[in-house]
Amino acid sequence: METTTPPANDPAALREALVTRLVDGGHLHTPAAVAAFREVERHLFLPGVDLRTAYVEDAVPVKHDDNGEMISCISAPSIVATQIEQLGPESGQRILEAGAATGYNACLLGRLVAPDGHVWTVDVDRDLVDRARKNLAQAGASNVSVELADGAAGLPEHAPFDRIQFTVGAGDVPERVLDQLAPDGRLVLPMRIRGSISRSFAFERDGRTWKTVSCEMATFVPLRKGVCDDVYTLVPMAGEGNVRLETFSEQNVDREAIRTVLDQPSGKVYSGVKFRQGDPWEWLYLYLATVLPNGLSRMPGSRPGFTPHFAWGSMAALDGDTLAYLTVREGEDEQGRFWEIGAIGHGPHAAALAEQVATEIGEWDRGWGNTAPEPGFRMAVGDARRQLAPTEPRFVVDKPNSRLVVDWPRRS
Repeated sequence: METTTPPANDPAALREALVTRLVDGGHLHTPAAVAAFREVERHLFLPGVDLRTAYVEDAVPVKHDDNGEMISCISAPSIVATQIEQLGPESGQRILEAGAATGYNACLLGRLVAPDGHVWTVDVDRDLVDRARKNLAQAGASNVSVELADGAAGLPEHAPFDRIQFTVGAGDVPERVLDQLAPDGRLVLPMRIRGSISRSFAFERDGRTWKTVSCEMATFVPLRKGVCDDVYTLVPMAGEGNVRLETFSEQNVDREAIRTVLDQPSGKVYSGVKFRQGDPWEWLYLYLATVLPNGLSRMPGSRPGFTPHFAWGSMAALDGDTLAYLTVREGEDEQGRFWEIGAIGHGPHAAALAEQVATEIGEWDRGWGNTAPEPGFRMAVGDARRQLAPTEPRFVVDKPNSRLVVDWPRRS
């Protein structure tokens, strides 16, 4: 089907093209949500940004820290749509959003709960709060309040909420907000499994524990300046190029030693597992994040001799002073073109870690692969964690506040 590019100076045409992309891509399907995306002018929340940039399929940064790292943005439209569909807001509901940023998401929520519902959105920086409040006023969002607060602590004075949505990433479940959710409410929370691998979970109560009604692959800027900060350290790798390694507080990693590890001899192991054009990586990432003790860490950038599995970089397994990153080698067989997945290790235990990663990739392919049923997730906090009995002992992720169990049947 022939497509036309909307005029760059026509926000209504750009917005209509955006809605068409989101619907055709499966990110947006609820009639009320489709209408909200048609009505809310995204560019009003990005003053100073050209119109086309405001409506492209990409996040737009609005604040960086002193090191140049993005700490606040307006999320890519597909991510906004996916989370709103996960949340399922309805007219008349009371909603708490953690992560006001520009106010765009809160404005969409305000449209969806109107006329009698209300949205409270919070952020931890005064400049972001003031900017979101100004943007929302300009957009005419009279049922949205913006407050300076820690989203992980919630707003108990306005509880209970029918829906709570986090548009910032968490490393664990912020326990305080659970008590602020109505008994039949829903929490949407982007949470890391281990390392960099994150998913957006839509949790509802199931007795004393919680179950997912939706789970999508998504990554957000982390919670900060509060009671449940998701602290990570970006390690710049020494030597040529601009390779960096994301590391997190729960990982066993020697950050000083790992800086120079790419200059050490490597060990390469291929798994025998072949990916074809269009095969998704999300299920392999989820499996490795669950079964590897330190999960997987994003390793973006380039340098001579670095052969990652994507142009942007790779995902790496960590073990103290050693890492092993994913790589591929191209080939062709009777079924056509393929990419065989492997691991390249660097450091004192390079060969052993690369072998471990390749072995786990093979185990995933034999037991699950990309044709197994999609997994379900259960979660509990406090004493209720003991009630979560896993079907597969390796699919348990214990965190300081919570336990996450992955229910992932093998393919038949």
